[in-house]
Amino acid sequence: MKMSRAVKSFLIQEMKKPSGYLVALGIGSILTFAKHWPQVSMYLPFVIPFLVSVTTRTVSRAMNANSEMLLSLPRFRKDPAFIMDRDGTILLSAGETHDFFTKSGIVRLEDFIQSEKDIPVVECLFSSENKDEERPYFSSVTNSWYRAQVREDPLCETWLVWLDDVTLQVQADLRKKALDVFFHALRHDFLTLKTTRYDDFYLARLILEEGFEGVMIVRFDPNRTKDPRGSLYFARGLVASDILIPQGSNAPILQSFRLGKGIWDDRKKWDSQEGFDRAYPVLPLVRDFLGRPMENFVNYHRNDVSIIGFNKSGSLGREDVRLLETVADTAVLIFSMADLAIAADQRFIQSIHGICAAAEYSDELTGAHVWRVNRYAQILARALGFDEKWVEDIGTVAALHDIGKVAIPHLIKLQRVLDETERREMQMHPIYGAQIIRRMQESTSESDSRLEMAYSIALHHHQHWNGTGYPGILDREGKICSLDSKESSYYEGLIPLAQEAIPVEALIVSAADKYDALRSARQYKQAYSHEETLAILTKDDRSGLSGIDLFGPRVWQALLEVEKEFNAQSSQP
Repeated sequence: MKMSRAVKSFLIQEMKKPSGYLVALGIGSILTFAKHWPQVSMYLPFVIPFLVSVTTRTVSRAMNANSEMLLSLPRFRKDPAFIMDRDGTILLSAGETHDFFTKSGIVRLEDFIQSEKDIPVVECLFSSENKDEERPYFSSVTNSWYRAQVREDPLCETWLVWLDDVTLQVQADLRKKALDVFFHALRHDFLTLKTTRYDDFYLARLILEEGFEGVMIVRFDPNRTKDPRGSLYFARGLVASDILIPQGSNAPILQSFRLGKGIWDDRKKWDSQEGFDRAYPVLPLVRDFLGRPMENFVNYHRNDVSIIGFNKSGSLGREDVRLLETVADTAVLIFSMADLAIAADQRFIQSIHGICAAAEYSDELTGAHVWRVNRYAQILARALGFDEKWVEDIGTVAALHDIGKVAIPHLIKLQRVLDETERREMQMHPIYGAQIIRRMQESTSESDSRLEMAYSIALHHHQHWNGTGYPGILDREGKICSLDSKESSYYEGLIPLAQEAIPVEALIVSAADKYDALRSARQYKQAYSHEETLAILTKDDRSGLSGIDLFGPRVWQALLEVEKEFNAQSSQP
């Protein structure tokens, strides 16, 4: 049925071509003139069919010379092109495709390519729901990825399938995704100031995902006075740190360093494993971790960082050097920027510690108190679900909560309970602390979120959730007044903040501060046990305030969840 339809269609198409009529006219003329020569006409029944055939094919090829050349293309291309039916059975192939399919025993489409999903490849190609010409298909026969194009011949009900090898494109896409993950991780660590010069985990993982069995990352001493040292990472999860490479070694890493460029090589290019090993000796520890000889490697260095990947599965080439170049160059840049940021961060922390150390001279009894408050604040912040950077920040600046006490050393050193006038003056220390930190903020043109947090903590850490704290800072219109005055009388007619108006960082430090104050001995009171402290915070008989009244339900519940960690930290200096 299929062939009869096709034959009928082709017959009609051929009858429309003028070339057929021209051939018939020529042959008819020959027959007419041949009647006059009987000795010739007797051979015409044998000669005419041959002449018709030759003439027809010659005219047809002459008229379709370019088309014939174009149609011969699939015979020479390496990527498969073939004819199949709707069921995926291969009906016809030519050239290299035919030879390869015959050698590999491929008779159906699914013998060659597979779908990533459980849907058969043929259904993916023909179903309007699943059809996607941009989707790559993997071939386990060639270990390559292909993109398929399918065109139907409605007369014969067959399909021309044209496969294009897109392995490099797929690998590039996968590599780009891996690079995106790598750069995102570095960016996150950079922003949280966790990236250090020796934090190479993400870098190693990215290279291992490219198919390398092992990776070694080495740091060279900038002054070149010490042996290079590095870390080994392996796909099976083993890590060996602190690898030393003798300066006189001919290891690939040192060869690359001396040549000033990336190098790579493969055992397949050498006559023997021994010759390859002599040219590129590896450290015994590396050889032991590999568990077998080095088959190939790629090495690249940038500044004082050098990376070498061992035993990549599959082919190894220039693109692997380019990958290491891209990754290493970017990593070195980010690590260098992180070093600068970390150095600045260390200077900030040194400044905070210096200020707090100065405060200790005016408050010897509470010197260690501020550092314990740092630790308690971190524990609470983490329990409340804040991100690690926020947790680190509050653990750095919580120590500044009582910095305002440096302005009232005469009260700090009193060996008795304060009278009412002295108590009002003591309640000014949050104002003094906020003023000190504001001066620190004004000393630079760049804002710092940690100083903003420190300001908020210093000003509000004695504000109570139920509105009974101090100092009063809200005027009659509910706006925070100017905090420039150093006189307590200026704030006496104002009211403190309450509930959600109090910054959560201040409530956290308030809880940490009160817990440690109760656990610590003072000139006017004894130190309470952990159990006694929890009982007082739960409901203070002296003031009638509960933990919720002081810190709010969220912070109070978090404190109860981590109270054992608080108790463990209380014994630390």
